[in-house]
Amino acid sequence: MRHLLLAFVALVPLATTAQRFDDRHPPNTYRNADNPHYWKNRPPYEGYWQQDVHYLIKARMDDERDVVDGDLTLYYHNNSPDTLRYVFFHLYQEAYVNGSHLEQQMIAEGADMRRYRNMAYAGTRIHSLTSGGDTLATEQDNTILKVWLNEALLPGERTVFRINFSTHWAMGLPRRMKLFNAWGSKHYDGVHWYPRIAVYDRKFGWDTQQHLGMEFYGDFGTFDVDLDFPHHYVVDATGVLQNPQEVMPAELRARLDIANFKNKPWNERPSVITPPEPGKRKVWKFHSENTHDFAFTADPTYRIGEAEWNGVQCIALAQEPHASKWQNAADYCAKVIEAHSTSFGMYVYPKMIVADARDGMEYPMLTLDSGNDPNYRGLFVHEIGHNWFFGMVGNNETYRAMLDEGFTQFLTAWGLERIDGDTMVVDTPRTRYERRYTLPELARESEVYYSYQRDAVRDKLPASTRTAMSSTTGPTRAPVVMATCTPRRPPCSTICSTSWVTRYFSRRCGTTSIGGKCAIHMWRTSASA
Repeated sequence: MRHLLLAFVALVPLATTAQRFDDRHPPNTYRNADNPHYWKNRPPYEGYWQQDVHYLIKARMDDERDVVDGDLTLYYHNNSPDTLRYVFFHLYQEAYVNGSHLEQQMIAEGADMRRYRNMAYAGTRIHSLTSGGDTLATEQDNTILKVWLNEALLPGERTVFRINFSTHWAMGLPRRMKLFNAWGSKHYDGVHWYPRIAVYDRKFGWDTQQHLGMEFYGDFGTFDVDLDFPHHYVVDATGVLQNPQEVMPAELRARLDIANFKNKPWNERPSVITPPEPGKRKVWKFHSENTHDFAFTADPTYRIGEAEWNGVQCIALAQEPHASKWQNAADYCAKVIEAHSTSFGMYVYPKMIVADARDGMEYPMLTLDSGNDPNYRGLFVHEIGHNWFFGMVGNNETYRAMLDEGFTQFLTAWGLERIDGDTMVVDTPRTRYERRYTLPELARESEVYYSYQRDAVRDKLPASTRTAMSSTTGPTRAPVVMATCTPRRPPCSTICSTSWVTRYFSRRCGTTSIGGKCAIHMWRTSASA
């Protein structure tokens, strides 16, 4: 009994000092037994497993060269029952270099690639890749990097990779990682910008699909990322900012508030809040847990709006020339979080960003958007909605396409109806003609039914294909079934009289009828044959 008592006393300090789960601050607590979202604490069935990752990245943006130079340390846990002798990394940006698989696909589809021929290199280069101090052998096939381990990684063991890399931006490329001129400044979207280890799962083994500009699949874990930028940039990203007083003191935050620019004319040149100074920089530190990717956006012209719902910080980043029509962006973001949380399951992350970034794409806690109110409402509902299946479930988007765009398109209509009612909120018609002939548009028709019809008219409904790189046989082709829903259809006469169909079929076919019959009826008949 005395020995048991001594053992208990010895363990008490360890128990009282153990780090409790905290997804907002370091250190990493993702694998904690009190993390309610860690897969091992809630396995869906006996024997389930997935790999765990912890990325530590220190990245420095050179905005004269348009390059991020990064040092990445990756802690990789092999929770599988298999011994791993090699791993794979995705270098997504290599899809946009000359000779890539994506370029070859675009040429095969008839795209004119001449304007991209002389563009600057815009991919990711690996300068060194080591483990345990030893350089590892690698082999690259465009966006896939195979890495041989010097020592086999046994089940239940962890290894550490250290990677020095550079990722390059270029203007004018058709991709998500945008660089564009923001009224004389540079705007950067940092997405797919770091070497990302491929998923190893029970169903497929290694995910070695070439990146063809489409969807993604990643391991969950923790990201600790330091982003070193020239001091005049406004930066935000996946995760919780750890040093707000250093990079965004109260006085600066007040000057950047979006309300200061509510009367600024649309597209008028922005003011200069923080003048650039050569050599003066800031390091923005972010911590994120229970996530499978990390993205950022940076722009000197960003102005900031904030709202909150149920402890979730909702942030709007609007370029100052657009700020007058982004005044309700943060509040609308909060309404979207509430609508989706109360309908489909609680949002588990501490923040959500809607960013004015000439795009429409989702990342954990960050959406890249465009437009103005009320035209951006559907985009916000959709891109934020992706954080349910894409973000929190993290399914293989290519293999289960319906859970990505299919479910989110349904969720978009649902969310719009919950927030604004069944009729789309639109700009007031400008002319008497428009006021007379523009009919109200239902959210479910606009976001579900018309989307389905647009794909049908453009022959986008049949099965597509994907390119995969086998770890043993190289590139292969395999079918992907694109799932869609079939919503309740209003009468043909109603559809044919709507302004969208009039515009669409007049543009595509020169008429809204074919041989005296409603074009939509013709499509329905042929589609059901």
